Order: sequence, then structure tokens, then C-alpha cells
Amino acid sequence: MLSTRTVLKENDLYLVGDAGYAVAQGESGLYRRDTRYLRRYEWRLDGERPQTLAQQERYPFWLHEQSANADVGYTMKVGLRRDLTVSATELRDDLTVTRYVGEGPHELALFLSADFVDMFEVRGWPDGLGTRAVEVQAAGGGVDFAYTAQDGLRVRAAVRASPPATWDGEALRWTLGEDVTRVRVSVFPLEGDETPTPGDPQALAAEYDALSARLAPAWAGLDPEDAAVVRRSVQDLRSLSFRTPQGAFPAAGLPWFVAPFGRDSMIIALMVHRHLPELALTVARYLAAHQGQGYDPVTLEQPGKILHEMRVGELTRTGRTPHRPYYATADATPLFVWLVGELSAEHPELAAELRPHWEAALGWLLSDGDPDGDGLIEYTPDPGGITNAVWKDSGDSTFTEDGEDVSGHVAVIEVQGYAYAAYRAAADLYRLLGEPERAPEWEARAERLRGQVQEAFWWPERGYYAHGLNGDKRPLRVLVSNPAHTLWTGLFAPEHAAQVARVALEPELWSGWGVRTLGEGQPRYNPVSYHNGSVWPHDTAAAALGMARYGLHAEAAQVARALFGAARAADDRRLSELFAGFGREPGLGPVPYPAACHPQGWDAAIGLALAPLLRMARGEVAG
Repeated sequence: MLSTRTVLKENDLYLVGDAGYAVAQGESGLYRRDTRYLRRYEWRLDGERPQTLAQQERYPFWLHEQSANADVGYTMKVGLRRDLTVSATELRDDLTVTRYVGEGPHELALFLSADFVDMFEVRGWPDGLGTRAVEVQAAGGGVDFAYTAQDGLRVRAAVRASPPATWDGEALRWTLGEDVTRVRVSVFPLEGDETPTPGDPQALAAEYDALSARLAPAWAGLDPEDAAVVRRSVQDLRSLSFRTPQGAFPAAGLPWFVAPFGRDSMIIALMVHRHLPELALTVARYLAAHQGQGYDPVTLEQPGKILHEMRVGELTRTGRTPHRPYYATADATPLFVWLVGELSAEHPELAAELRPHWEAALGWLLSDGDPDGDGLIEYTPDPGGITNAVWKDSGDSTFTEDGEDVSGHVAVIEVQGYAYAAYRAAADLYRLLGEPERAPEWEARAERLRGQVQEAFWWPERGYYAHGLNGDKRPLRVLVSNPAHTLWTGLFAPEHAAQVARVALEPELWSGWGVRTLGEGQPRYNPVSYHNGSVWPHDTAAAALGMARYGLHAEAAQVARALFGAARAADDRRLSELFAGFGREPGLGPVPYPAACHPQGWDAAIGLALAPLLRMARGEVAG
């Protein structure tokens, strides 16, 4: 695994590099959606890697670099100016090589190789296909790499160079005899009968600038460093998006999750729909178009259910993974109804347009979503797939106070919150459709669920709620972030919300940077774990939004200030998918989690979502 990862992306094409943006090891590569096209893309000058002098990411798709000959010392002999861009169809690398000292020629080489492996294999999927039979042929002053997948799909990386290079089986090589030489390399990742189509980096830059200008009011009046965090949020949300028939859909995170995710995309949409309504509408329409229709025991599809994850790589296309799409989640379906309700308040026509879909989702909540008929939304751990079908989806994230894994039909608290919000949304949707007589039944269902959660989940000794109910209906009395997250949904009666916020901000859960997923001293606590002691910014942001919802403005501002502080501590002003749960120390930033996605969709949404809390507090509440 790369210790430092860099990413450039546009649409479904993205470059994952090391600290110097080179592709040479680990998960680095040039990817198109779920396929790694190039596994090596690495420059050499006179046989050595150029020494980087400065790198600047102009946009999330554009790297500008100044470098020199290796071991430059006090006097540069050869300088390299580089602009590396990734558009929807092309990786373009423009180099200007200038000789400053000496007269002899220099050799420039670009080492290339392709493997066309599935993203799941890069991540360590146990049932991969092994080494592909890649065809390699010099062509057009460059080289072509091609592979025919087991399902017959022909994929190709067409590498074109100007001036033409010599391919020696390992690298493209140029002999540079002039004082100044300009080199352009273009890589076109192609499927089927596609032909190379040049991109337009300048037009793409103008699009980014126009979006930033449109959303500038979101950071107006903020401290300049906080404003930089929000600007980065806007750029990352644009960068993470990829095209679908319904519009631009936000990827969950880089590099692992350039794919449609149900839960992830809807949490993003709920956080930013007032700023980016077109993105949120795309999420709702795309997920409606892929809603479950029948029953499939492999993909866990059920009528009315909203997908968890969709993949298009070779392993999925040949049936080796269930992600075609995969429906293993209990929370995406209530989130869908909640999202449609929120959007319909501003776009009333959506209520009628998606009526068959949100009604089918409600039907799932009252049937397959409640397998034991007790009124709670539950999941059953899938031994062959996702064990915990909720946002904390790692296999060890949900357990009893004795440290035993859950079993049976499991109800976790934030999913009940999503269902509560869905039922309230259903009432509003029927009123929008001119059927107010249908609203009371859904409001009553929401209130029954609220009462049921209060009775079954309340943990009086802690003034807090249990993580959930095990299959035997015993409460999971483990101190976790989930109840604080659930504040966002409005599930709790107002008199209990302040108690939840108080516990979330006590030292067991509060790290100073955010709410720990699991409290210190609890079974399985580990500050460098995926879900058992780490801090997930989106989870903490949901708590902040919930605190504000209940009028707990000082607490909400404290949490927002901490998250912005974590982003400000990063060189790129980004929040990572998660970071370690160690306590905050003066003058130090949060400890990174090694495998975190960066950027990540949930966290890209936080800047826009929480900026109003900072503006409201005017910096008066400390982190």
C-alpha cells in the first residue's frame, strides 16, 4: 500500500500515484472505473527519476510540476516543466525539457506497463483471474496495450507520443539534442470500438471556475482558511462526480470507490442538496432507475430495495462478485424516501415523478425491511457477503457489551432514525400530491417508531441510546457514535437530544477532532481501527447537523469547528474518509488512518454542509 497517495480524476478516469504522481507500485495506476489500465507510468531522465522541485495541483484533474535532473545540487543541468491533466477521455502529459548546462544529448524515457486487472483484485479479492494476457504493439510513435476480457469486452490503452518515441519493450525513449524540447504523451483508455478522443483541459478548468463562482456565497464571510476548506469541498464534489444517463453522480471516494453507492450518495445529497440540487436530483433518479424489482439470494435484491453498490469490472461482469448491483444494505431504502421528501419540498414535481419508487421503498420498509414484523428496520448478517449491512459495515463493528458479534435480525439505531425521517417525508409527499388524508397514517407510524426506540434502546445509566438490538432483542449497550449521528434524523424527543449531545462530547467519545466511532475503554476499542475507535468526519458532521436541528447551537458549533480544524491541519485542506481516534494535542493535527480514501465523497460534502454553523457561531466556540 502506498504510504502517500496522489490522485487526479475526471469523470470515470483517474490516476492514482505515489507522492510524486508516478505509477510504479502498490495500488497506483491509471484506472477507468473498475479496471486498472496502466500499472506503470514513470519518467526517467538519463536513467534516473527527475528530482522534483515543486508540484502544484491547479485543479483536481491538473498537476503542474517543475523538476530537474537527479541530484540537482546547486546548479540545475536540465529542467523539466510538466503539466499533467486527466480529462474524461485522455491522460495528457506535456513536458518542456530545457538544457541549461552542457552540450551533449540527454535521454528521456517513459516506462509503461499494463495489466487490466479489476479494482477488486487490486484491493486483494481472493478469487481473482490472475495475470492477463496483454498484447503489446508499437503504434503511432507510441505503444498500444490491449486485452480481451473473459466476457469478450476488448479494452485498450492507446499511448501516443509527439515527437514520436522509440518503444523498446519496456519504455518509450527520446534522444534530446536540442536546447529545448517539447514532448506530449496522451493515453486513451478505450473499450470496445471506441477511438481516441482528445480532452480539453482549458474548458474543464473554466467549468470548475464557473462552479466556484456560483457557490462563492457559501464561504462568504468565513475566515480565509475556513473558506479554503469550503472551496476545496466544492472542487472535490465536482471532481468525484462521474457521468450517468441521469446526470453527474458522486463517487464515494478515491481510489477504491469510483462507483455508484446508495447510502454514500444519499448522505452526500442530503448534506448539499440546497447548494447542488442537480447532483442530489441525479442521485434520486439514478437510484430509482436501479431499484430492486425481484428477489435474488446472491445480490440480495428485493422489491423496492435501494442498491448498496454497483460495479462494472471484469469480476462482476463474469459473475464472480454480486455487485451487479449488490443490495446488501438496510439503510439505503429509508434514506431514499427521506431524500425524495427533502428534494420535493424545493422541486414539487419530483414527488409525482418518483412516486412509484418512493412508494415501493416504503413497501419494503413495511415488509422485507422488517423481517420479524416488530416495526423496526433490521438486517441479517450475510456470512457470504457484508456482515453488517449499515454504514459501519466492517465485520467487527457491531457487537454486544460482552464483545460478542451480533446475530439474527439486527436493528441499529441510525437506521431507525432514517426510517423515522422516511415516514415523516411520506406524509409530506402525500400532501404535496394533494392527498392529505394519507398523511396522518405515516405521521402516526413515525411516532410509534419514536416511542418504540425510546422504550427498547434507551440506556438510562448513560443518558444515551444503545447501538442497537441484537437478534434476541437485547440492547447492544456499547458506547458508540451512532446515537449522536441519529440526532440528524429528528428521531429522539427533544428532551433527550441534549443528553445525547452531552455524552457525545464527553472524553470517552470526543477526541477533540470528532466523535469516536467507539468510546475509549469499550470492548474492541482501538483508535486505529476502521470502525471501533476511529473518527469518521461524516459521522461527526451528522451529529453536528443534528445538534443544530435541536437548537443545540453551541454544541453544533464546537463540532463544526473541530472538523474544520482537522481540514485546516491538512496541506490540501481536505478531510479524509476517517482518521485515528487519538486525543487532540495542542499544535498537532489528527493522526491519519493509513488506508483512508482521499478525497472521499461524504467528507467533500462537509464543508458546504457545516459552513452555516461556523457563520452562525462566528468563531466564538472553541474546538
